[in-house]
Amino acid sequence: MMDLRARFGQMLPLAVVGGALVGLLIAFALSLGTASRQFEHALIAQQQASSAADIARDAGTRSAAALAQSLTQYRDLIAAEGRYLTPAERPAQEMEMRRAEDLAAMAPILGQRARLTAMVRPIAIEEAREVSVARAELDRERRDTIALGVLLAAMAFAAAAFGARQLLGANRILTAELAARTAAIRAVDRSRRLFFAKASHELRTPVTAIRIAAEVALESGGPACQTLADIVAQAGFLDHRIADMLALAQADEGGGECGGEGGGAPRLSLVRGDLAAAIDLALMQAGAYARAIDVGLVWDRPADPIPVLLDARRLGQAILTVIDNGLKFSDPGASLAIDCKCEDGRVIVTITDSGPGVLARDLPLIFDAYYQADDGRLRGGTGLGLALARWVVEGHGGVVHAENLGHAEDGGGGLHGCRIVIALPLAAAA
Repeated sequence: MMDLRARFGQMLPLAVVGGALVGLLIAFALSLGTASRQFEHALIAQQQASSAADIARDAGTRSAAALAQSLTQYRDLIAAEGRYLTPAERPAQEMEMRRAEDLAAMAPILGQRARLTAMVRPIAIEEAREVSVARAELDRERRDTIALGVLLAAMAFAAAAFGARQLLGANRILTAELAARTAAIRAVDRSRRLFFAKASHELRTPVTAIRIAAEVALESGGPACQTLADIVAQAGFLDHRIADMLALAQADEGGGECGGEGGGAPRLSLVRGDLAAAIDLALMQAGAYARAIDVGLVWDRPADPIPVLLDARRLGQAILTVIDNGLKFSDPGASLAIDCKCEDGRVIVTITDSGPGVLARDLPLIFDAYYQADDGRLRGGTGLGLALARWVVEGHGGVVHAENLGHAEDGGGGLHGCRIVIALPLAAAA
């Protein structure tokens, strides 16, 4: 719709200029026709004046036949003038016709020559005045026609210049659109290649660990409970990463990258449920991996249920992703703390690790898809986990952000962990 309005806005000035040009062309053609008729009228008026002047000058000396011929010619000129007169001017023409016929009837009578001459002289003067009026009208029509011609030429030049400008503008827009779409396609292709490269690396690490652990169990030939626990933990971690990738693939079509600017909302099925139970399940799923890397999970569980509208599978996956991210940055022997409190109609979930924290320049970006800080790249990852978490939390009507426990400086150092804060609206009382 916006594209259609933009194109209409571009075409409207051209339509206006074209309409004005056509209007001027019609006016110029009509003016030419009027000027042509006015010229013919002025010519007949000139002939009438000449004929009347000749009769007034020679009426006493001409023969009756020659005088009658001149008067007949004068009458015919009056009749021919009728083609150029308006209905309001017709009565005056009819009176002139009757007068011309009376003069023609006097021509054969020699005794009437002096009277005829006296009658024709004022007629000649009147005809001369009509010639002056006709010439003035002709001059006015000529000026109007010239002005319209100049205006038409100027408008034609302006229309040509405007059309050329519009064409150049359209070409620039098309070129810009083509360049933007080409850049978008290249960005998508780069993103796709980056995703598969990172995903391949991320999935290869736990698979390798599982294989090595299994080989150790096979070679030991005895009880290998811890080794098998490591296998379970690594397999669970791998399952979490695959779930992240599948969640990203299931985003609304046309919604953009998960967690990116303008990203689409996930398809969620929200029902009333207990957030604490969803956190319990996420901690149970992360427990094997936490034990494998010797990181403790500290969950200050509230005694009462926490009622929220949630998609338990999606929200649990988002919380598990944040927990996995904290475990990844925690050193052996450390702990990851999960806390929950209700205030102002919201429930605030905090997941706090005791790792190195995040540099100040990276802190606002860690929820963007595919973004990884330098430390994150060293510890492995696809840059999808936190983006997926934000995607799901915002789909629940909540917000999520990260904050350092200490002060982050670009130079590093002096950091004491990072806290992920998730705020969700509490469900209304049933």
